[in-house]
Formats: sequence, structure tokens, C-alpha cells
Amino acid sequence: MNIENKKNSIDYFPNEGAIIDNEKINSSSTEEENDSLYDGLKRNTIGVIECIALSVGGIGLSAATFFVYPNIAASAGTSVPFTIFFGALCCLTVANTISIFGKYISSSASFFVYITKGLGNEMGFLSVWILMVGYLAIMMSAMFMFVGSLSDVISRHSDFRCPWILCLLIVVTVIPTLAYIGIDVVLKTSIIAMILETLVILGLSLTIVIKGGDQGNYPLAFTPVGEYSGGVSGIATGLVYCTFIFVGFEGAATLGQETRNPKKNIPIAVFGSIAFAATWFIWAMYSLVVAAGPSNIFSIDTTQFPAGIYAKRYIGFWYSVIIDIAGVVSTFGVISSWFNIVFRIIYSIGKTRETGIISIFGRTNKRFKTPHVAIISLTGFIIVMSAIIVGSTKSIYTDSSWEVYNYISFTGTIPVILIFIITNIAVIRYVKVYQTNDFQLFRHMILPIFSAVLFTVILGGNFYPAPKYPIPYFLIGLGILLLIGLGVMFYLNRYNKKYLKNMLYQMSL
Repeated sequence: MNIENKKNSIDYFPNEGAIIDNEKINSSSTEEENDSLYDGLKRNTIGVIECIALSVGGIGLSAATFFVYPNIAASAGTSVPFTIFFGALCCLTVANTISIFGKYISSSASFFVYITKGLGNEMGFLSVWILMVGYLAIMMSAMFMFVGSLSDVISRHSDFRCPWILCLLIVVTVIPTLAYIGIDVVLKTSIIAMILETLVILGLSLTIVIKGGDQGNYPLAFTPVGEYSGGVSGIATGLVYCTFIFVGFEGAATLGQETRNPKKNIPIAVFGSIAFAATWFIWAMYSLVVAAGPSNIFSIDTTQFPAGIYAKRYIGFWYSVIIDIAGVVSTFGVISSWFNIVFRIIYSIGKTRETGIISIFGRTNKRFKTPHVAIISLTGFIIVMSAIIVGSTKSIYTDSSWEVYNYISFTGTIPVILIFIITNIAVIRYVKVYQTNDFQLFRHMILPIFSAVLFTVILGGNFYPAPKYPIPYFLIGLGILLLIGLGVMFYLNRYNKKYLKNMLYQMSL
């Protein structure tokens, strides 16, 4: 499509934002004295390694190994490594879609802009709503994973029964402070922590495999067959948990404004984070299968953290303490990454500059060029939600917080899967209509359709077999929130299209 044709389209505008007609869009905050409040994020401050660090940090290598492995093993049996491999392939199909959009678009709004460009303003707004619901839920589950693991470690190695609410102080002080200073500080800290925790788990896994674990090495773990495999149905159920552990790989897509050469580096980071995480998970979880022994795989207690048990059995108590510390460090990295991902999206929503409370979320600090209002608001949200959960569970100890973690993490994955499906549909129309000369049948149509079908099947796995009580009530609550978003979309589309267009346009910049 040549430049002249683009200019004749109502969907064209110079700065590659959302697909909207930006002519005659008014902003009520155009006064020169207010411009400094919306200067934007720091440009060109991070490279591809830091982008991978944010995505891998959102995944949480050690945290997933500690907390999700038992759930996958309970359904997939000894085929955990194979299930991880297949789950990584599913996520790579979405990475293909993200890399296609990333070639043409760089924005901290990521999926919102992608879907708006491909499917229009209405679906763009609805994607904002859906993904915010999902990301807030996953961020809260990451928070409970951190405070729960830290509280348990303190309680396990002392005479003090540590309440998780006490560990929450770290979440609402240290993490927002690091975010306020700047993303480059957070990512450099994450890289160091990631290297250390990976080395600790690598030491354990190598020891287990060299010693032969409980019943010797088991190569059939890399296949879907074997006496102790969960079979097709078990692997399918395990894929639901695989999706959860890989959620976060797309986090680099929110760094469009701050990354050097984003149209090249962000696709590399997205693919690279999946490849690195998948390789690690396959190896680490294979070692845990060997540690347990094939015949014991279905006896693993899903409420315990087997890595610590195996560290004590195969190395010694002192290494189990190191494993505990590595788990805390990893979960801290996960909540830190998710906090950064979510406040960037809130910042993108606030860039509309329309009158009203939403616009203040787009303001940035003059010194650090970070969205301080979004950071403070998100911290307040965590405090309020934690207070509500304490009030509803009537407990400040980890017995209840781990239950909440399981419910929220399960529910929060569903909106993200929906966004993956919608984005795959959006990329087909976007390239076909707006990048006609680049259109390739396999990459731009067949692969996105295949990806959408895969994630539709995985989405169905969240509902069949029927989830246990009280998950259905969480799903009802999720459905109500999504219906509210649908109602708001229809209202804005009918009564305030101008606001809807301006909001999506400003988010895209």
C-alpha cells in the first residue's frame, strides 16, 4: 500500500497509533503549561536483554518450577517436559502475531493498539477492559505468591509465624520505589536476581540427574507415552497450567516507548523469552520428575514445594535453605515485573488527556520520566484489595492466602487467553488491509488461525471438566466484569464516539 493510498484512508495518521480518524480530535489539556505533565516515558533507555528480562521475570523461572510443577505433574504425569514443550509451541504462535505487529507498531499499549488497528475502535476498547481485568488478577496472584512464599520461609526457619500481611509492606514500598526511579533500574536488578536463582536451581537439577533421582533417569518423560504418562487428556489439562506459567512473555511488548530500536528488539525479546523459559522449564521439570521417580509422580502433594524437599534429600538441609531464598527472590521478580507491566498499561490509558480523572494517570514525573500517578494508584489498588481479602477470609496467614492465589491465578488466565485469540484474528485483517504488500498466506493467515484455534481449545480446558468449588463463583464474577466492559463499550460507541477515538489514539502514541 503506497503513501497516497494511506492518506485516502480514514485509518491513516502519521504516528502509527490506533486505527481511528484523528481529524478534529480535541484534547481539553492542550495548554502549554500542562504539556510537561505528559512528557512521556524515557526513550531509548533499554536494549533487548532488558526486554527479555522483563518478559522472563513476568514468567518467573524458579517460581513456576516451585509452584506450578506439582499441578502439571498431577495431570500430565511423567510427560511434564513434553507438555511444557507443546505449551511453548502454542505460545510461539502468539509470539509470531506479536512480532508481526511489532514490525509496524511500537507502543506501551501493545495489545490494545494491535487489536484497535486490526478490528477497530470498539474491539480496541473492549480489549483494554479485558486485559486490564486479567492483568490485575494475575498481578494480585503474583503478589500472593511472593508474600506467601516469604511468609512460609520465615515461619519455617524461625519460631515466628509470619503473617502474609506483614510481607505485603515490601510489595507496597520497595517495588513502587524501584518503579518510580525507572524501569532500567528494575530490569538490571531483575537480570542479576534471575542469574543467581537460575544457578541455584541448575545446581539442584544437575545433582538429581547425575545421581539418577529416585528410580533412575527416565527419557520417556520427553514423550507423551509411558506407563506413568497422563495421556492425551492429562496433557491437555496440563496445557492449561502451561499457559499460566508462560503468561508474561508478552510483557516486553509494553516497552515500545523505552526500547532502542523497538520494532526489531521487541519481537526478538518475545521469541527469546519463550525459547529461554521453555528450555529451562523442560530441563528443570525433567529433573523434578526424576527426583520423584516415575511410579510416584501422581503422589506429589500439590500444596507442597517439592524443590525444597528434593534439595534436602539429594544435597542437604543447607541447600534447601538456599532453594527457599531462590524461591523468594524469584517470586519478588515476578511481582516486580507484573507491577511494571500493569502500571504501564494504566499510564497508556491515562494518555487520553481528556477532562476527568482518567487523564491524570498519563502524567509523568519530571525528573525520572516515570508515570508516578499510575504507580501510586496501582499501589493503592493492591492495598485496598488486600484489605478486602483479609476481611473476606478473616485470616492474615498463608493458609488462606495460598487458596486465594490458586483461585485468582486460575481466573486471571482466562482474559489473557481471550486477548491472545482476538489478537490472532486482528493481525489477519491488519496485514491484509493495511500492509497488503507484505501479506504472506502462511505467516499472516494460516498460523494466526491455528494459534486462535489452539488457544480456544486451551480456553475450553478451563471449563471442562467443571472446575471445583468455589472457582465457579470466581468465573461468574469474571463474566460480570466482562459484561460491564461490553456495556461501557456500547455506551461510548453510541453516545461519545469522539472520546472513544481520542482515548485510543492517545494511548497509541
